[in-house]
Amino acid sequence: MRRILTGLLLLGMLILSAGCGSNKNIYDADGVAHLRLSQASAADGAIGKSLEIFAKDVYEKSNGRIQISVFHNGQLGSERDNIEACELGNLDIAVVNQSVLANFIPEIAVFDLPYTIESEKHADAVFLGPIGNDFLQRLSSVKLHGLGIWESGFRDLTNSKRPVVNVEDVYGLRVRVMENKIHQELWKALGADPVPMSWGDAYTGLQQGALDGQENPPTVIDKNNVVEVNKHMAITQHVYSTVFLIMSPKTWEGLTPDDQQLITECMNRANLNERLLSRQMDKEALDTLASKGMQITYPNKSQFIAATSSVRDEFSGTFKDTLDRIKQTAKDIGEEE
Repeated sequence: MRRILTGLLLLGMLILSAGCGSNKNIYDADGVAHLRLSQASAADGAIGKSLEIFAKDVYEKSNGRIQISVFHNGQLGSERDNIEACELGNLDIAVVNQSVLANFIPEIAVFDLPYTIESEKHADAVFLGPIGNDFLQRLSSVKLHGLGIWESGFRDLTNSKRPVVNVEDVYGLRVRVMENKIHQELWKALGADPVPMSWGDAYTGLQQGALDGQENPPTVIDKNNVVEVNKHMAITQHVYSTVFLIMSPKTWEGLTPDDQQLITECMNRANLNERLLSRQMDKEALDTLASKGMQITYPNKSQFIAATSSVRDEFSGTFKDTLDRIKQTAKDIGEEE
């Protein structure tokens, strides 16, 4: 009889546990949620600084009930590792580049097409509007909860060979690019020799002369001391890069509705403030780079837009609906080319 009672008790506990759902236990005995947030970039960049501000905002608005610890510089693994950890519920929040996330939601790759985003105003209308919200919602299909989309910035070209004032000046340059097919095709269309490589290996290649150049937003170029290996910078603004902030659904569903609303409101503020900080830091980075000896040129972007039309055409069928919406957004705000 005792065994039967014990068995029934255990069964009842299992049923009760199942009835409560399989959500992650978010709150400790004191009712405090301790969340971990991982990102790959430096702590002193716009994204890193904004994450700390976001975490502080959440802490203060929740009266200390939600505590977010931010881990910078890939301390908790690569961006792909972080995505998979969020899917499994082993990580609470992660910041991932659009190009990496495109491996999970292929249509995100539309934003890697050259000169798809035409200006900062256009970027805000796209990523803070219906298009951005749609992509955040799509993340649920790969077991992720979308929190927000932040700015990494317009990418520019640097090299060690010569000033770039025309498309012809790009010809033959060995340029480090992300391991991304669209980015590789972009530079092939411009006559360069794209070399897909991790950033960790790229700097050594630039130092040793195995690579001529690289492309990144100005703040990234400044913070990573690219001026020490490349003295020429062209403001090409060929791709506008973003990062997506994702949360584990297990974490999200384990939060109370009030805390979900609190985090959403804090993220909405951060979405705007991060963009302002990013743009301010990019302008400051250009001044800093110039003071360190970087020769900055401003080539006519129309040449680069024309030279990369084949890349947009190649993928236009795959991303037609989203491209049409992006173009329409530009027209709506008076930014169409």
